[in-house]
Amino acid sequence: MNKVRIKNLKYRYEESAADVLNSVSLEVPEGKVSALLGPNGSGKSTLFKVLLKILIPYEGNIYIDGKDINDVEISYLSRIMAWIPQEEDSFFPYTVYEYVLMGRAPHLGFFEVPNERDKEVVHDVLRQLGLSKIAHRKMPSISGGEKRLVSIARALAQESDILIMDEPTAHLDLGNRATVLSIIREMANSGKTIFFSTHDPNEASLVADHVIIMNGGEVISEGTPTKAITRKVLEKIWGIPIVICNVNDRPIISLNTLIG
Repeated sequence: MNKVRIKNLKYRYEESAADVLNSVSLEVPEGKVSALLGPNGSGKSTLFKVLLKILIPYEGNIYIDGKDINDVEISYLSRIMAWIPQEEDSFFPYTVYEYVLMGRAPHLGFFEVPNERDKEVVHDVLRQLGLSKIAHRKMPSISGGEKRLVSIARALAQESDILIMDEPTAHLDLGNRATVLSIIREMANSGKTIFFSTHDPNEASLVADHVIIMNGGEVISEGTPTKAITRKVLEKIWGIPIVICNVNDRPIISLNTLIG
């Protein structure tokens, strides 16, 4: 089953003379990791904002669990979808625990406060991601890698079926990148639908079941990593010679061709 289906989506910013999204159609399979791959400016972040109803397209439809998002309330979307932006600054000195507890907000009424069940969910997520030891640290005092894990923890505390992640490994070192990619894989293995963006073909190939490649606001390739990530497609997008090696039946891009 396709958890998310997008059909003929078009979006244009007011100050732009051209569409940022040009007849985008794609499907995100349920319980899998889908990577949205493309260079900067290809439309990835705009697509996510339309998916989350932050931006409204002038044409096209988005269906989640078979429901047109135009026919459902934001409160419904916030319960079934969790959003992890590329950068998320906390201007208030919340503790890590308090910040993750905010993920329970979609399950609370206007005058409700978190109950024992909500607190139990947060403690479980912090343990799962190895964050219990910093639970009482203030958000501004933790490292960039820790902040990324805390953002993921807050999304997991939301207990949504779908996680939307905008370049989740941006600005992270190699160790933290590996940790985040491993968590993405584990979340999908537990039944969640993961849709994340990246400009790194190797990252998409290593962790994704399904790859969607965008360029210039259009989907130009889609399928398994082996089917979607080809030398012809990548050379067209980035305009450089590409060498692709096959490792464990997944295409890996060699950078040796850039040296010399």
